[in-house]
Amino acid sequence: MALDGHGRLPFLGGSDPELSGYARPRRPVMSRDATLPPTRAAVLDEIVRAAAAAFGEVGYRTATLEAIAERAGLSKVTLYRYVASKEELLSLVVERIIEEFQSGLRRIVAERRPADDTLRRIVHYQVALMAAHLSFLTVFFSEESGLPAPMAARATRAKREYDQTIERVVREGVEAGLLRDLPPTLVVFGLLGMCNWLHKWYRPDGKRSAAEIADVFVALLEHGYLVE
Repeated sequence: MALDGHGRLPFLGGSDPELSGYARPRRPVMSRDATLPPTRAAVLDEIVRAAAAAFGEVGYRTATLEAIAERAGLSKVTLYRYVASKEELLSLVVERIIEEFQSGLRRIVAERRPADDTLRRIVHYQVALMAAHLSFLTVFFSEESGLPAPMAARATRAKREYDQTIERVVREGVEAGLLRDLPPTLVVFGLLGMCNWLHKWYRPDGKRSAAEIADVFVALLEHGYLVE
């Protein structure tokens, strides 16, 4: 995967993909940033992004603090002024993406659109989030075993709450006669499984944009793949 002129992955510094009117994923933010002076918050932001890129490329266990510091343009001594360990960095990366998942879903559901349109928007958001923040999502789905117990528990709760929110949308759609009466849990597992697997195969320079991929996923959900 190509790096930009600063040694960073392109999707970490680029703009979010066009979503054709759907909710955009925001640049991941961290609650801890709000308590830091602007300059210090910016440095911590760069460190966490560098950690996400390193963990996503070579894995959490292989990545070193020296390599992360170098990627962030810092010395290892300076890095230790912001974080105490690689484990803490992993927790910060996961915390960021949890906040991004939750805030985006809340915005979509709060619009109170019909359930079928809400599900379309969720699919587009999920795919765009994966594409725009690929390194963060790769870490989120691949490195859970390295998390400290409290953060692992938080990640598990966040996933469960996310699934349950979408399940409620599915149930509302069934009750309104907009969706087929299928088990909501299985519908959500299928929908999210299709979207989340992008972290294994999606490439920013691939043939299909995130919006095009989301359109195909929505078409599969709505019409299947058989000719009517």
